Amino acid sequence: PLPRPCRVLLRYLLTLYLRLSTYRSQLAPLLQLSRLILNIMTRQTNDHLNAAITLALFVGPIIYLSRKQKRLAEERQNYREEREAERAFLSALVQDKALQPLKPPLPEIVRKVLSRCRFAYLSTIDVGCNSSHLSLMRFTYLPDEETIVMSTNIKTKKYDMLEQGNTGVALLIHDFAEGNAKDGDDVASNLTGEYSITLNGKCSVVKDVVLAEKYRAAHLKNNPEYPQFIVGEDIAILLVDVVMARICNINDEVIKWNVGDSSPSS
Repeated sequence: PLPRPCRVLLRYLLTLYLRLSTYRSQLAPLLQLSRLILNIMTRQTNDHLNAAITLALFVGPIIYLSRKQKRLAEERQNYREEREAERAFLSALVQDKALQPLKPPLPEIVRKVLSRCRFAYLSTIDVGCNSSHLSLMRFTYLPDEETIVMSTNIKTKKYDMLEQGNTGVALLIHDFAEGNAKDGDDVASNLTGEYSITLNGKCSVVKDVVLAEKYRAAHLKNNPEYPQFIVGEDIAILLVDVVMARICNINDEVIKWNVGDSSPSS
C-alpha cells in the first residue's frame, strides 16, 4: 500500500487542483494524469518510486502556473508599451508641425485602431429629406487594400441611396469595448477606449460576383457571429475607399489625413 505521508500529500494536491476553478480547463489533463498515477501507485511497493512521482505531481503544476503568470505579465507589459507608443505618436503629430504632412497610406495608429474594431456608424446622404441617414454597421478593414468592407440588405434605404449615386459617406469608429468584441474571444482586451476616428470616402456596391464573394468571405471571417447580415442573395457587399480621416483621442488631440492633400492639419 501507499505510505501514509504520500497518501495525505496526494489527497491535498487533488483537493488543491479541484479548488483552482480559474485554471480548471488548463489543469484538466493534469488532473486525469494525477488520478491515473494515483491508481498505479496504490499497487506499487517501491517507496522511492512513490516519492519521485509524488514530487513530480507537486512540482509540475507549480511550474505550469508560474510560467502562465509570467507569460500573462509579459503580454500585459507589451500591451502597455504599445498603447504608450500610440499616445506618443499622436501627441507628437499634434505638437510638432515638422512631423507633418501625413501622406498615404493611412497613419499606423489609424490602421491599428481600424484593425481592432468591428462597429461603425455609417452616414449616407438622404436627398429626399435634405439630411443624412445613419446606420449601425459591422465592418472589416483590409489594410493591404486600404479599404473598408461592409454589407447591407438590398431592401434598405442606404442601399437605395447608394444606387441613386449618393456615394459620399462618413464613418465614425471608436475603440471602446462596447459592441466591438466578438462573442467568445478577447478582442475587447485589445481595445483602449481612447480613440475615435471619422472617415470620409466613397462607398460603392460591389457588382462583380467574384469580387463580391472575395470580400464577403473576408467580412464573414472577421464577423463570424453575424452571418445573417453578411450571407444571402439579398445581401450586397459595400466598399468604402477612404479619402479623408480624422482621429481624436480622449485628450481632444486631433490629427487629419487627406489622400488628396499634402498638408493635413491638426
